[in-house]
Formats: sequence, structure tokens, C-alpha cells
Amino acid sequence: MAFLAVLQPDPRIAARLQDALGGGHRVINPPTWTALEEVLSAGGVDGCVVDMDHPSRSDALAEVGRIRLRHPGLAIIAFADLDGSGGEAFLLGEHGVDAVLPASTQADAARTRASVQRALEASRAHQVAEALRGRLDDGAIRAVAWCVEHAGSEPTVSDLAEAMVSTPRGVGDLLRRWGLPRPVRLLLWGRLLQGAASLARDQTTVEEAAYSVGYSTASALARAMKRETGLTPGDVIRKGGLPAVLSVLFPKGGTRPRDTGTRARLVLIGVALAFLQACATAGTGAGSGGAVSAVLDAPPVHQVSFGVLAVDAATGRVLYERNAHRKFIPASNQKILVTAAALSLLGPDYRYRTGLWSDAPVADGVLAGDAVVVATGDPTLSNRYWPSGSAALAALADSLAAGGIRRIAGDLIVDAAAWDSTTIGDTWEVADLPWRYAATGGAFAVDEGELRVVVRGGMAPDEPAAVQWMPLGDDGFVDARLTTAAADSATRVRAAYLPQTRRIELTGQVAAGSLDTLRFAQRDPVRQAAAALHRALRRRGIAVEGSVRVVWDTTALVAPGCPAGSAPACPGMTERAALVSPPLADVVEGILEPSQNWMTEQVVRTLGAERGEAGSWDAGLDVIRTFLVEEVGIDSLDVAPRDGSGLSAYNLITPRALVAVLRHMRAGPHATVYRQAMAEPGEEDSTLGSRLEGLEGRLFAKTGTISNVNSLSGYLVGSDGTEIIFSILSNGSGLPSATVRGALDDVVRILAR
Repeated sequence: MAFLAVLQPDPRIAARLQDALGGGHRVINPPTWTALEEVLSAGGVDGCVVDMDHPSRSDALAEVGRIRLRHPGLAIIAFADLDGSGGEAFLLGEHGVDAVLPASTQADAARTRASVQRALEASRAHQVAEALRGRLDDGAIRAVAWCVEHAGSEPTVSDLAEAMVSTPRGVGDLLRRWGLPRPVRLLLWGRLLQGAASLARDQTTVEEAAYSVGYSTASALARAMKRETGLTPGDVIRKGGLPAVLSVLFPKGGTRPRDTGTRARLVLIGVALAFLQACATAGTGAGSGGAVSAVLDAPPVHQVSFGVLAVDAATGRVLYERNAHRKFIPASNQKILVTAAALSLLGPDYRYRTGLWSDAPVADGVLAGDAVVVATGDPTLSNRYWPSGSAALAALADSLAAGGIRRIAGDLIVDAAAWDSTTIGDTWEVADLPWRYAATGGAFAVDEGELRVVVRGGMAPDEPAAVQWMPLGDDGFVDARLTTAAADSATRVRAAYLPQTRRIELTGQVAAGSLDTLRFAQRDPVRQAAAALHRALRRRGIAVEGSVRVVWDTTALVAPGCPAGSAPACPGMTERAALVSPPLADVVEGILEPSQNWMTEQVVRTLGAERGEAGSWDAGLDVIRTFLVEEVGIDSLDVAPRDGSGLSAYNLITPRALVAVLRHMRAGPHATVYRQAMAEPGEEDSTLGSRLEGLEGRLFAKTGTISNVNSLSGYLVGSDGTEIIFSILSNGSGLPSATVRGALDDVVRILAR
């Protein structure tokens, strides 16, 4: 909430201006130029709006010139009738005006607010430029000031590169020569400086400051501010706002003094950028654009909502664009966000460790106390990486037996306190919950959250059907009420989770003499995995004399003086056995190629536990959102994640954000790992295994499908060797998925020519 002085002698116009500002700023109305100068000299004013025809244009220009000399950091907005040629606006700019409110649009509240905001941002950029004089080179000052001025519009690295008359790749080298951080980080600093200026004003909340620079929450701004400057928003307010953050990011002791004319150059850069952006959105030009449009505009897919962006991977040049700025439900393209964040933040060599700890001694094969499983959410305890989930648990039992343990005198405790106990996404549809694609796990879970049920019909109708289910554990997780039907009947089995008994109830019929394997979602996965481990220990000859229990509460003790969630750090605790997962690079491949939902959700909560505040969906999604905005540099309004797998129809993202993530990964150290983890045409067990024949070795992409949603995003090598990064999202089809997928594939083939 800025403090504005409005010099407007016509009370009706003054009232309209104040209404247009919508209560977003504090306003004072000095009646004369002299009174205005007194207000400005008293300090605390962020900007002024002045009537450029009061008492005459020449008098007003002279007054504005004097104000600019006395108050160089002030935002000056002119209220004036212009002839439309642009010459008058240029003249006002020469006299120090930051923005113009044309009198003919005085009732346009949105335009008024936007013009005032742009002027305030330009003023703060000028303040930064002046403060950096003598600390940085001229080019560095221009780059920093540009990032501050455009922070509210959340510019991309490409925008910065254009402003600096460079390429997206070259701008990094340019900034490095000037002693500045990499482009994405410099853009972040620009947002923090603009946010700091906003925070320092009276009555400005952290939420308002955060929103003004593109953060969706106050906590996101606070985390970024703390990480980059060591200051909390409260510290920033107490220390004066912009100068405090500026002094941390750019301490005194720069190199050469800068030259004059910074404001004029910033104005010219802004004009040039606006022109370039206008040209970019005017059309796609020649090439494949017309052919792509013809595919998307042809019946029956002409009624489908499409968002498409394809760019040259090396230069960022737009090859085709259609609604790239609009938000779409991405389906499994959501997995791109999760895996990119995980590889970037945890690294491809990150491994999960499931340890069996105890503070008790071992004598004569007896562990004289409790055994504590320290669970970390390992998503690899399944037949994707082991013969089965049960085989993975058997390996843990073998490791314990190899240490000479034959009996556990106490309890078998699964310490799951590092994660919350939520097992389903809060925006998932109830009808999806019985099925394995909606399976979720927890801190300790096996078989990708899947319950595999083998049913065998009796020899005659009405006989009970035989049922076996895996993962095998103690009884108490499945109630089977299946009967045998006639041999020519269909097998129909329904699964329902009964919260009151914490069991899955199977009802229905099985054809006589038939054998079927059915798959459902585990609904109590941590307890089921604990029971399966107990069974694995017994089969290995290790008896557990006590009970099997799961501990979620961080205030509970898993050993004397050792709270749950902290066993490895507790004095006296010893790891008796452990399972170590394959590297994260293999996990990402296991997610992207087959589009595995359960593993993705495990990784989301892993990110929350490792880089956020808790092993929960909310904490994990916050980590991903922060990565996307602060590391990748996408617009925070371009993404609204609600889960990791894309099963939720509440997820939203723009094609340009997906392309930005893919470009970020291509430019990073894990580019090859990430590309190879994606699905490819002709690849066995890949979602592209039977699609886009002929593009083998040229297409690496992520598919996505839920009701009325189809998507495809990734990397493509054109016939001339040009690498293309693309995202195609479709919503609201009302058509068979195969029909829409055919259109998506046609678009990819056209781009590949």
C-alpha cells in the first residue's frame, strides 16, 4: 500500500482517481504545487499523480522538472490529454514522468492501477540503480534495475536476455562477467528487492507484498527472503525495507562508477521489450504453424480446448503457440514437475534407507528389547526393483539374521513419524479409490500400494471361492465374501474399504473353475507393510515376542529418551540391518516411463520430509512450487499443484510453464538422466510403446490421461536435427481418449518434419 499525493484541482476527477485506486493506496490531495512540494519534502511519499494542464502544460512541466531534481526516487504519474502521436509522452518522459494516465481513460480503474503500479516499480528500480552506483559496473546496474522494475510481471530468463540484447544462453556469461549471479537467481533478487520496498510501507501486509511480486503465499516470500538474505519479513520491515535487502545482496565495495542516463536507458529497454513481445504474439509465421492449426481446428477435436507451445531448445524461439499462457488440467504431465524438482533438489544419486535400529544388546541370538524400523518412504520395495515387495522385506530379515539375531524380545515398531498418516489425496474422486492407480503409501509401504488378489472359483455354483492376497501378512486386512457362479458366468469382484474395521471387503462372484488375478489399492498400507515384515521375520526364523505397532506421534518414545522420528540420532541406538534403495535416477525412470502414480506421490512426500517442513503432501507441494518459481523462474500464477501424479482434476498449469521446466532440466547437470527417464516410442512398458512409430530415438516425452484430459510434453528432434521442446495440453474433450491422442500425435509428427 503506497502513499500517493494527488494534485488534481477538479474534485470530481480527484474522486474518480481515488475510487480507481480501489483503496489499494493511501492518498492525500494537496491543492497546489506549493502544497505538493511541502508534502513531498516531509518524506514518506512513494509517488504523486499530477494534472499536467494545471495551471498550464508549460507550468506543469516546469514543476515536474523541479520535483524530479529534488526527489529523484519519487514515482511521478502524469494525468494528461495526449495527441496520440507519442511525441507528448516522450516530452513528459524527458521531464521525469514515469507513467501517463490519459484523461480519456480516467474511468478505467484497472488501467489506472496498472499505470500507478508500473510507475512505482520503475521508481524503485531507479532507487536501486542509484544505490548501486560505484558498487557495480554499468551493465550490471542496468541488469539489476531491470529485474527490479519488471519483478511484478515475473519475467523469464528470455525476457532478461532480450533486455540485455543477448541470448538466453549468453546472458548467463554476461552476468557472470559483471559479478552477478545466474539469471534465474538475479530475477529472484529483483522480486525480493521489489517485495522489500513494498514491505516497508505502513499498512502493507506480508501477503500483499508477496502477491505484488507473484508469490501465492506469504510463507513462500518469507522462505525466499530468509534463504537469500538471512532476513525475515519482520526484519526487513524493521530495518527499512529496500535498503536493508540491497545492502545484503550487494554489499558496498564495487568497482567502477556508473555513467548517467540510467532512467532513460531503462525506459528505452522497456519500450524495446514491449515491442518484441508484441511481435512474438502477433502470429507463428511460416513453417509448421498452419499445419498444426489445421489438425487442432478439424472436427471432431475442434471443440476441444488446446494449449500448445513448441520452442527451439537452443534459442528459445517460438515455433508454435496456442493458448500457452492459459491454465489446463495436465493429468500425468504433472509428474514432470515432481521428478524435475526431485532430481534438482535431491540429486540423481539420492537413495532411500530403511533401517532396523535398537538400543538393546544382543546376546545368544536374542535382541533384548524392541526393534525399530526407521521408515523413509522408500518407493522401490516392489517387483519393479525386487522379485516382489515380500522379497525386499525378506532381504531385510536376512540382513538381521546375518547379524546373529534369532529372537526379538520386545516389540517390532515401525517409526513412521517422519511422515503424516494421510493415504489419499484430498481432491481425488471417491470412485477412483479402490483401484491401484489411486493407491497411496506412507513412510513404510510395499508393492507400490497395490493389493494383488488371486481368486479361484469352486468346482460348482454356490461353493465358496478361494482367495489369496499379497503382500502376505497377518490376517485382518481382507474380508473375502466371494461365491462361485456358473462356469459360463463373468467374474465380478468389487472392493470396498471399511473404515470401521480397517479392512478391504471383497464381494461378488467368480466363475466356476476359473482363476483370475485382480488388483486393488491398499488402503492401510503402513500397517500392512508392518505385518508383512513381521511375517518375513518369522519365515526367516526370527521370532518377535512382543507386538507389532506403528508409531506416528513425534512425542512418543521408541526407546528411552528417544522420540519417534529421531532414532538414528539418539545415543545408544545401533542400526542392526538396512535396505538401501536404487538411486533416485532409477526411481524417476520408474515414474516417467510407465507413468507410475504411487511412486510419484511417495516422492512428493519425500521432498516435504527432506526439503520442507514435514513428510506430507502439503509440505512436498510447497517445496515443488518454490522450486518452480524460484529456481526455474516460472510465473507463480502459471501453476496450481494439488497432487504429484496428476490424478487430481484440480491441478492446473500452463504449457509455457511445462516448457520452462523442460528447458531448465535440459540446461542443468541432469539433462541426460532426465531425458532418458522419459517414455520413448517402441519402448517396452512405456506409455509411448505403441505410439508415434518412426520417431524412435527422436522423441522423449511424458503422456497424460484422465477423463476428458490428454497431454503430451517433452523433447523432440526434428528431421533437420533441431531439438524442440514442446507441451500439448487438451481439456474438456468429451471424446474417446484415442481420438484426442491421435490429434496430439499428429501435431508431434508435424513438428518433427
